[in-house]
Amino acid sequence: MVCTDCLMIIANDNASGLDDSLSEKEAVEREQQIREAIAEIQREGQIAVGDSNRDYEFSVSPCACCGTRLAGQRNHCVILSSGRES
Repeated sequence: MVCTDCLMIIANDNASGLDDSLSEKEAVEREQQIREAIAEIQREGQIAVGDSNRDYEFSVSPCACCGTRLAGQRNHCVILSSGRES
């Protein structure tokens, strides 16, 4: 379950929405943080948007991608197998 910030980058490779609530410097830093978190997850396999019926409109659980503890919407995502043998 990922926050909306992470979802936009995972789904659309687009971080322009960060500018709506953050200063330009903060948005750049936040985007870098999210992209690093996504890269870490992708060591296990490709991350993709999951089932929107499983989304939470409001959650206090941390984002499984970037780790933010800010309460808000959480969106279902899945990690697709990389096909590599462990």
